[in-house]
Amino acid sequence: MKSVIPQPGVREVFSGKWEGVSVERAVAKAQEYLLGVQNEDGHWRGELEGDTILESEYVLTMHFIGRSGEPRVQKAGNYLVEKVLPEGGWPAYPGGPPDVSVSTKAYFVLKLLGHDLHAPYMAKSRQVIRDLGGVAATNSFTRIYLAMFGQVPWEDCPAVPPEVILFPSWCPINLYALSSWSRCIIVPLSIIWASKPFCSVPAHANLDDIRVDSEVASKTHQGFWPMFFKSADLLAKFLERHHILPLRRIALQACETWLLKHFHKSDGVGAIFPPIINSIIALRCLGYECDQPELQSQLQALEGLEIEERDTLRVAPCFSPVWDTAITIVALAESGISTEHEALQKASEWLLRKEVKDVGD
Repeated sequence: MKSVIPQPGVREVFSGKWEGVSVERAVAKAQEYLLGVQNEDGHWRGELEGDTILESEYVLTMHFIGRSGEPRVQKAGNYLVEKVLPEGGWPAYPGGPPDVSVSTKAYFVLKLLGHDLHAPYMAKSRQVIRDLGGVAATNSFTRIYLAMFGQVPWEDCPAVPPEVILFPSWCPINLYALSSWSRCIIVPLSIIWASKPFCSVPAHANLDDIRVDSEVASKTHQGFWPMFFKSADLLAKFLERHHILPLRRIALQACETWLLKHFHKSDGVGAIFPPIINSIIALRCLGYECDQPELQSQLQALEGLEIEERDTLRVAPCFSPVWDTAITIVALAESGISTEHEALQKASEWLLRKEVKDVGD
């Protein structure tokens, strides 16, 4: 969702006060605003927003690398408090109901940061999470994060075996049968799953208070692919338990090589938040120190996504200047701005410079 804050002259047009405002004037004000916020080099960039799993996973990653005491991490916690729903819990989308996975992560983070358990937003959220099924009802990605911090056993997490990177392209299931962003997420995640890291948290942060005694009914998945992946998960875990992993070392080396290659000419792996933080954790699992250039590159990419405002910090999932600029060029041209206008010419030149001409991933 794009977040655009109009200038004072445009605010009246978008605030519902349409009396006496013609469509032509509204369009003119919108054009004026867009031309006014164009960057010097010709591009536009709005803020791309996500739900609070971004801030939650940011804090957990910073704790994993030993930096949870930094002021900006506390600011991310403040942002979570700002976004809690009146009834408690956190939604997965604006205007949505509390989501058990989003809420569990946020609640865990606030406990980790030392927030008062008796504060209304904590008490309400605790009850909401319990009503939604508690820790046992969280999704796969959430359980992997909770496993890293000793809150659920790794056995409860879905298998993400690194051996997948070795599957040939002719195999129906292989790395390049997935989308680019999915690849970027899965490769570092497979390193994490194979390493099964453990990072301790203070006793006050454990999630015993949102564990529900009654079992959450598991959903019945029918059809070939759900059954296939369920069987594959069971097989992968069986092989893990019995240490039947002849290709594990080769697979991990291939994943490491793939990651390091994808650091080149990127704003972090995939230039999006999930693979960046997965890569930071994965590199630590492989023995990289935080001051090594490989890990530093991903930490710098993560810092680039931080947005600080007063006493809060939120995290952008990624930046979308190419998308924003292309859409804005079309909007301005369609609304009557001449394609010969200096702003559109400059924007077009910027866009052409961003064309990817290298063959690659």
